[in-house]
Amino acid sequence: MDYKIKSTYPVTQTHEFSVDWNGFNFLIIYGHHINGWFIAIPNWNKCTEAGEPADVAYNATKIAQTHIHDIAPMYLAQAIKEHWEGLNEEP
Repeated sequence: MDYKIKSTYPVTQTHEFSVDWNGFNFLIIYGHHINGWFIAIPNWNKCTEAGEPADVAYNATKIAQTHIHDIAPMYLAQAIKEHWEGLNEEP
């Protein structure tokens, strides 16, 4: 064996949802890992480090850096914020 797993870290506050935008579908998984937040869009083969779910500007920039689409990142970052805030609303 040429490798050794050295450490295991928890992934917390992980959420998954699907969003349709402009005729496209995006499966979004976001959560918190050892170094901060992440956003994964597996049906587009994209993943990136991210900021807090409510940080639309930063997350849009990070999603844009994956070259997923020209204008979708802002809408996706806004959808993440809306989803996050919906989870944290008082019943």
